[in-house]
Amino acid sequence: MFKYSINLLWSKSDDCYIATISEFPGLSAFGETPEKAVKEAKIAAKGFLEVYKEDGDAIPEPEILENFSGQTRLRLPKTLHAKLSHEAKTEGVSLNTYLVSLLSERHSYKEIKKQIDRLVPRQLSSVG
Repeated sequence: MFKYSINLLWSKSDDCYIATISEFPGLSAFGETPEKAVKEAKIAAKGFLEVYKEDGDAIPEPEILENFSGQTRLRLPKTLHAKLSHEAKTEGVSLNTYLVSLLSERHSYKEIKKQIDRLVPRQLSSVG
């Protein structure tokens, strides 16, 4: 049974589906249909596994779907706790809601930056 996670995306520039498996960096497979791309990714993964075994490398463990409670405990310096609490009060929301908002904004910023970095050629990003 195949236990690795397969990610499937449509590539407009390649005019096909691309399947990747995060446990195997560098693995990508193409197909005219999602099914063909997945089938090719499984074949490629088997090849990766054979090479890992031949080279004596550790076999990657499959990623496991985890259930998250949505709760976490966060320790803050007292001064930061006070500042954030004041800002939350000023915004008229709970500290929890305010922290979620800040984390969401920062996460979105990082995701957008990753996408921009992928689009901008490396030569342009190193100029300056």
